[in-house]
Amino acid sequence: MISIINIAGYVGAGTTITALLYGVFSFVDNNKRQDKEIRKMKDEQKIIVSALRGTLDGLHQLGCNGRVTESISALDEHLNNAAHED
Repeated sequence: MISIINIAGYVGAGTTITALLYGVFSFVDNNKRQDKEIRKMKDEQKIIVSALRGTLDGLHQLGCNGRVTESISALDEHLNNAAHED
């Protein structure tokens, strides 16, 4: 015989399982959206760094030395190190 207590237990278990599944799917969906945003940000950063490098190179060709040369060296070193990381 099925009692009200058994029915309440089944409903509670079903609700818990449903909530857990919803939580997992929400987490995965949020993670996918974050990954997509990170990829977009990385693409934007590549463009910005490329433009910065071009600007610094143009200034260097115009005869600006000192901090420009140091910045070019630092940027090139950073890009080289970043290329060899994971």
